[in-house]
Amino acid sequence: MDAYIKRVGEIFNAIESMYNAALQHYGFSCEGCADNCCVTKFDHHTMAEELYLAEGLKKFDEDKKRELVSRAQEVVKSHTASGDDDPRVMCPLNEGGLCIMYEHRPMICRIHGVPYEMHKRDMSFELGAGCHRFMTEKAQKEGLQYYPLNRTMFYVEMARVEKDVREKLGTGDYSKTTAEMVLSILGKG
Repeated sequence: MDAYIKRVGEIFNAIESMYNAALQHYGFSCEGCADNCCVTKFDHHTMAEELYLAEGLKKFDEDKKRELVSRAQEVVKSHTASGDDDPRVMCPLNEGGLCIMYEHRPMICRIHGVPYEMHKRDMSFELGAGCHRFMTEKAQKEGLQYYPLNRTMFYVEMARVEKDVREKLGTGDYSKTTAEMVLSILGKG
């Protein structure tokens, strides 16, 4: 699995580089945001991301792991009980407004917030406007030129890694929230 974890790390490093360039271009920061995207219920669709997250979770002692399991169980319970697609519950990996797994966080946590584009197989494309805060701040800055943050290559590369991981492990479709991944990794899911 080390080779897959390394490949995911390389993809995530490329994402960081492009995302940071977009942040700099727009003069945008998530710092101090009252609408923390860590309360968004994101579904992750690659086991490769779970492997990468598991690598980061190894650094915690057993007491911390038990605490994370407890928080993850509460998040899953809240998601289930709400019946809402986005029940706005804080990610179990967020402490004091910061991600304790920042270096090993999933892909959507790395690319959410700024405008983006995705090119699809059928030659169509999708444009994303950015998060609510970005849209609010952007509206105040006239003449701000679009920075082409093309997510396509990252999704293509992650799909390649995921295909290899699933073939190696003999698994099928995958969809988990961060809380569900934490429970799966730490043996409580």
